[in-house]
This record gives sequence, C-alpha cells and structure tokens, in this order.
Amino acid sequence: MKYIYNILLLVFLCSMSCFVDAAGGPVRTGKPEDVVNSIYRNFIWEITEDIGSRTVLIEQPITVLEQYFSPKLAQLIVNDRKYVERTKEVGHLDFILLSGSQDPIGISNIRINRKHGTNIVTVLYDQNGEKDVMKIDNYCIHTKKGWRISDMHYISRESKSFPVHGPESSLLELLSQPY
Repeated sequence: MKYIYNILLLVFLCSMSCFVDAAGGPVRTGKPEDVVNSIYRNFIWEITEDIGSRTVLIEQPITVLEQYFSPKLAQLIVNDRKYVERTKEVGHLDFILLSGSQDPIGISNIRINRKHGTNIVTVLYDQNGEKDVMKIDNYCIHTKKGWRISDMHYISRESKSFPVHGPESSLLELLSQPY
C-alpha cells in the first residue's frame, strides 16, 4: 500500500510540475491550445470580474509575459508599457488583450478551439446576449520553452458591443508601429 501511495504521489507531482500559474514559474505546454487555455485560465478575471488591485496581463513582468508570448511579442508589450510610463500618453494597447475590447462588460460563453491542422487557436465569445461578437485567432509557435502566442488577430462583427465591424487587426502589427 505504501508503494502505491508513493507512486501516485510521484505521478501527481510530475503532472503538476508541468503547469504553474502566472506567479509561480514557466508554463510548459504540449499543444498550441494549452498556452491559450493557460493565459485565459490565469487572466480571465480581466474580462469577467472587477480588476481591483490585481496586476493586469500587459503590466506583468517580461518573465511572466514570456510564459505565454513569443519573446518578440512579449518585448513589444513591454516596450508599449515603457512608452506609456515615459510619456504619460496612451500607447498602442488601449484595450484588454484577452477580449480585444476596452469594455468587457457582459462577456460570456468564451470558447477556445484549435483550428484543425493548424497552430491557430481561436477564441470566440458572446457579449450582451449577442453570439460570436469577437473572434480572436491566436497564432502559436513552438519554442524551446513550449508553445507561445506569436500574434493575435482580432475580428469583430457588427453588433451592439462593436457598432462597426472592424477589419482584422494584428497585435504584432499594432505593436510594431511607431509612436
């Protein structure tokens, strides 16, 4: 019985060491959708709850950002934050990354699915009772540290939440623009 307990404990500890939350260390992922699920699991409160005194995703240290994003995208997020701190002006990131919106009130039914045969993980959500208001395609790449998001494409549809259907916009392109 003692050996079974030790084996179960070892299996449990090994499986738990693969996933650590935002404050604890690296997130190891085996599939592209794992990194997207992880970022939403750890920061979903930004779009579903009152933020309070918590540190939002775009203000996290680069070590945390690199758990989810490619090194290039993580650095661009940090650069945008430094611009805001230095100039006291609004940077490129004037919205919540996980929703593509400045006003996430009423977001529900968040769905995360990998597009078959690709490294694109799509997030869809409803808002204020309307279905599929926003679609976010997360382009993932495999790095030495596992799967990371290298770009996010936001595609809104005309709705009460987004009165004008916007063209697809790329987070990487937005953050690469000069100030």
